[in-house]
Amino acid sequence: MQMKHFSLLGLMMAALLMTGCGQKTPMPIVNKTKAVENGDSTLYGLVCEGSNDSILVYLPDPYDGSDPDTLDILYATRQHQVFGRLQVGDRVAIMCDTVGYKRASVVIVTQDLQRQWCYKVKPRIRRRAELVNDSVGLTYWELPDTLQEQLIAEREYGFNLKADSVVLPVGMRQNNNDEASPVEYPPMKRYRQWYIRNGRLHLVETRLDTLGNATPISTDTAELVELTPDTLVLRMADGMHGYYHKAE
Repeated sequence: MQMKHFSLLGLMMAALLMTGCGQKTPMPIVNKTKAVENGDSTLYGLVCEGSNDSILVYLPDPYDGSDPDTLDILYATRQHQVFGRLQVGDRVAIMCDTVGYKRASVVIVTQDLQRQWCYKVKPRIRRRAELVNDSVGLTYWELPDTLQEQLIAEREYGFNLKADSVVLPVGMRQNNNDEASPVEYPPMKRYRQWYIRNGRLHLVETRLDTLGNATPISTDTAELVELTPDTLVLRMADGMHGYYHKAE
C-alpha cells in the first residue's frame, strides 16, 4: 500500500481526529450555509474515525474548532459515487442532496487523486510522408521494419496532481511542424492547476505571459467515473478518458 504523505498541519489534524471522533454524543447536522462560496456547493473535510461504507464522520476543512459532522453515504456507496478509500486524516470533497443536507450524493477522497496519472498515445502517418536520408526521399512504407517500429512507438502522456492545486505535465509535446518526420503525435494539454468544484474535477491549462506569470487559457471539467489506487476514469466533454497510476 502506498504511504500517505501529510503536512505538519495534516498530522496535527489527524491527532485531533483520533481524540475528537471518539465521542458518543450525537453529531450535529451539516451547516450547508458555510459551504456555499463562489458558486461552489462542495463541502470540504478531513475524514474522522468512525467512517465506513454507510457513514462519513468528518471535521470541516479548514478546521474551525467545531465538533465533527456526520453524513449518510450509503446511497453514494450503492451508486458507486464514493471515489477513493476513506482513511482517517484524508481530505474529502462532498456533495449533498438538496433536502436536509444529511445525505451525501458524491464523496471524493481528494488525496487519492494526488498521483501521477498516465495514458499511451500512438502517432499517425502523415500523408505523403517522407524522410530525407542521404538526400534520398523515402516514404514511411519504404523504411526498414525496425525504423518503422521506432517511428510509430507509443508515447506516454499524462499529469501529476500534486498538493496545493499544482499539476505537473507528464510526457513531452511532439513538434507536429517537423515536416521531416513521417509521423505526428497528437497534441497534449499541459495542465498546471487543478481543483474540485461542485463535485467535478477541473483541470486548468496555462501559459506564461511576457512577465512570466501563469495565465489560464482553458479549463476542462471532468466527472469522476472510477478512482482506485491504479485507475482513474474521467468523463469529459469529448468522451471518456482512462488513466493508469505510474509511480514517481
